[in-house]
Amino acid sequence: MSAAGTTRGFLRKAGLSFAAGLLMGALYWAMDLTSPAPPLLGLTGLAGIVLGERAATAVRHRPARRRPAPPPSAAEEGTPRVP
Repeated sequence: MSAAGTTRGFLRKAGLSFAAGLLMGALYWAMDLTSPAPPLLGLTGLAGIVLGERAATAVRHRPARRRPAPPPSAAEEGTPRVP
């Protein structure tokens, strides 16, 4: 995927997220409700969610640090051993 395609995909998701936020804000206004969390507290929680997701993804995709397997013996390879 090209950089332009990645940027376009991100912008589309960001736009949908913003539109959903506007819709929810309009619904809260129409029902005469206040936001369930102060804006700064809500944004802090969202930042924690995003950082936690990134950290979990990084740990999951981290290359395993293991010793390399020993080379197979001649008997395991199916070739006869030469004395």
